[in-house]
Amino acid sequence: MHPISSASIESLPNELLLPILEACVVPSLFSVCKRWHHLLASEAMPPLYKQIGKVHVPQGNTKEQALIVDRIYKLEEKLSEAAKVNAIFRQIFTLARSLSTLEFKWKTEEKRGLTLANYSSYLLNINRLLLWKKLPGGEEYLSREEIKHLPLEKKGELLRDWIEENCKNITALDLSRAGLTYLPPEIGQLSELQTLSLNQNQLSSLPAEVGQLSQLKGLDLNQNQLTSLPVEIGQLSQLQELYLNRNQLTSLPAEVGRLDQLQWLYLSQNQLTALPTEIGQLSQLQGLYLNQNQLTALPAEIGQLSRLLWLELNQNQLTALPAEIGQLSDLQTLELAENPLKDIAEKIRQRFQL
Repeated sequence: MHPISSASIESLPNELLLPILEACVVPSLFSVCKRWHHLLASEAMPPLYKQIGKVHVPQGNTKEQALIVDRIYKLEEKLSEAAKVNAIFRQIFTLARSLSTLEFKWKTEEKRGLTLANYSSYLLNINRLLLWKKLPGGEEYLSREEIKHLPLEKKGELLRDWIEENCKNITALDLSRAGLTYLPPEIGQLSELQTLSLNQNQLSSLPAEVGQLSQLKGLDLNQNQLTSLPVEIGQLSQLQELYLNRNQLTSLPAEVGRLDQLQWLYLSQNQLTALPTEIGQLSQLQGLYLNQNQLTALPAEIGQLSRLLWLELNQNQLTALPAEIGQLSDLQTLELAENPLKDIAEKIRQRFQL
């Protein structure tokens, strides 16, 4: 069998292509047309591309999904959807083979299909291994002769038990620039973590299990592709610093208001159009950074942030400020450059020399 990494989808054996056609085309065009590869590109690939988008951005619209997928896989926008699917599968399977050398030495009678379920399984297990290699002792363990030749899926199955035996008590984990496109749910087992760095990956979502990190004090998610946060983020009762700069967030869950130990919240360079009223419950907050978003207004509850020292709102769409900002007696810095402001209370204007 030809290695997938060097073959185009059109040149793959029929037994690999049949599952795609059966999954994406009804009735199956494979059974009625010998020139299946032309129909594959025009009939099967576009819906498969859209399904891949839903894997990464379940709640987004089609345009948002496509944008995130293209960024994750560094795809050129001008490519056809068929070419994009081809490139995505090539990247996934090439990476899978690099992590498990025997991944594509299948038995001749075995039939493997490039289905969405297959893709999702590869994606999850690839990210499990990327996580594993960053855990203390993980890379050495995966290099053992009896481990390194196991199939990707089998390695993924071993991760939970390995964490239980070796990593339950670690307090700091740096997964920055690890190549993650998906954060495995096993992250929730690291219940003693106090700092977790996930910056400069390609994460478009977080698993609900992140809420199990009850001792977490610092969470760095800068420079990812996050479009939303799980409601379980509100369970991080010890969190003091949350970094979310340079993502794709359009809103925050109300549960963010439950982070009553949070002192620093970084949200610059997102797509936020509003803040939840629950933001006012962050009684320990000292710094709130919201530069380069799409905010058109601020909730009056922002005036409840009695310990706030820094509030940065440069490059938004604010036309007015709530009078309650005048209640922020500790506020030292208020930045408002490049907003179409028209209505600022005189008390605020005088205090900050606006």
